[in-house]
Amino acid sequence: MKATLDLPDELYRRVKARSALEGRPVRAVAVELFERWVESPPAGTRTPALPSVGRERQPTRFDNAAWLDIARRYIKPGMSHDLGAMREAIAEGWSAEVAAKLNPPDSNP
Repeated sequence: MKATLDLPDELYRRVKARSALEGRPVRAVAVELFERWVESPPAGTRTPALPSVGRERQPTRFDNAAWLDIARRYIKPGMSHDLGAMREAIAEGWSAEVAAKLNPPDSNP
């Protein structure tokens, strides 16, 4: 089946250049990407949703981000979306976990 896609010029140039470097036709790259996408789990099924605060949460493009799985346990409902605040919360949570592992409660005399 033939299909026409309207891609941004810059993106198409980058795809064309990389496919040329790899010696692959753009069609083969597109088919591979479509196959991977179709065979992958639907968005939002790999990671649990963050708890909603007073309203229904809408899925985002970050729901399947691996880095977010690591940070998710440190994120609290109502937390600021400021990147500095998130980094600080992650650092505090991570350091508390490391301290607990290095100094287990039963190791104190």
